[in-house]
Amino acid sequence: MQGDQGFTPTAVREPSNRLLTIGYTVALGLVALMALASHVTLNHVLHEHEGAASVINVSGRQRMLSQRIAGFAAEMALNVPGARGELLNAADEFERSHRNLILGNEALHLPPAQTPELRAIYFEGDHPLDASVKVFVARARQLADMKLDDPARADEQAHLFAEAREPILTDLNAVVTAHQRTSEARLNMLERMQTTSLIVILMTLIVEALIIFRPMVLRIARYTRALSVMAATDYLTNTLNRRSFSERAKAEFDRAARNGRPICVLAIDADRFKSINDTYGHSGGDAVLKALALAISQNLRPSDLFARMGGEEFSILLAETPLQGGLVTAQRLKTLVEGLKVPFAGKLIDFTISIGVADRGDAHETLESAMSRADAALYRAKANGRNRVEAAPTSVSPMPDRNDYGSRLAQPAR
Repeated sequence: MQGDQGFTPTAVREPSNRLLTIGYTVALGLVALMALASHVTLNHVLHEHEGAASVINVSGRQRMLSQRIAGFAAEMALNVPGARGELLNAADEFERSHRNLILGNEALHLPPAQTPELRAIYFEGDHPLDASVKVFVARARQLADMKLDDPARADEQAHLFAEAREPILTDLNAVVTAHQRTSEARLNMLERMQTTSLIVILMTLIVEALIIFRPMVLRIARYTRALSVMAATDYLTNTLNRRSFSERAKAEFDRAARNGRPICVLAIDADRFKSINDTYGHSGGDAVLKALALAISQNLRPSDLFARMGGEEFSILLAETPLQGGLVTAQRLKTLVEGLKVPFAGKLIDFTISIGVADRGDAHETLESAMSRADAALYRAKANGRNRVEAAPTSVSPMPDRNDYGSRLAQPAR
């Protein structure tokens, strides 16, 4: 029986147990590795997304600065006091921001322009943006130094206006689009990686104990939810971003049109926000935007849509709300903001907002048309002294051309 005892089931089980242990260890290591890779990738993409958001904000401000430079040049021609200093300051800020967009600025979370698409916009083609900006800034400074009776001044000013419209404005829009495209591509890549990781983990869970991997699955699910929220949310204020608002608001607007229900859109802008940035820096401006978004969010219905559209501009869609109800809500929000005191660096920042309100003009009006009318009402509120609520006319009227420098000069600074 010695021979039989030497061939016991234990001898058979040992290699099986070893294989099971190896398989279990490999499966556990695979899940851990994929979770770690997802975590590292998510952190990297979050960092890249923050940088892209900063670039989009700065590039958007560059577009506004190009128009301000042209406006200040026109004011100089009209001998407006202080216009020369404002022109030079705007030109300096425009040049400094341009340099940061190309070289990057870690303090501002701005990555350098390294992708082939961005390099092509800045340095290639018949009218590279870098060269256009240098010519534009040099011309602005030259205009600041020219006498009002200089016969060459009119031509120089005309060239400056033309450059502010084309190609600088177009190329700055292209920079914003390129960064948005890159950011969305990275988010899509991360979403695919998360989906693949989840599938592999679920397959592994078939042969492994569910309780061991349950925390890992929950973490992956949290990452996926965070990704979805991040794709639809403004990084600074945690409100909806422009794209998500446009999609959801259009669906609500179309539903109201089909059912003949009232609906309102509100265009909101922080008054004199540039002076806040100039006084307290961009961190102070960010604190104001966060406080503004939080205060408004806490005073809306769950069914209302609220978004940051860019810079200091916000939009609200009020479903099942006629124009009068929209005006009441707008007035309440304006009064609420009047009482806000934002603590920053040992000081309290107070500010106001202006609001334009438009309802659905007729059954055929689109969301874009209603928002344009609300924006036009907002501009009237700015022109009439700020810290106001203005209603758009009930008839559909086109949005004024924001590139029309004459009309922009007639409007106060936002």
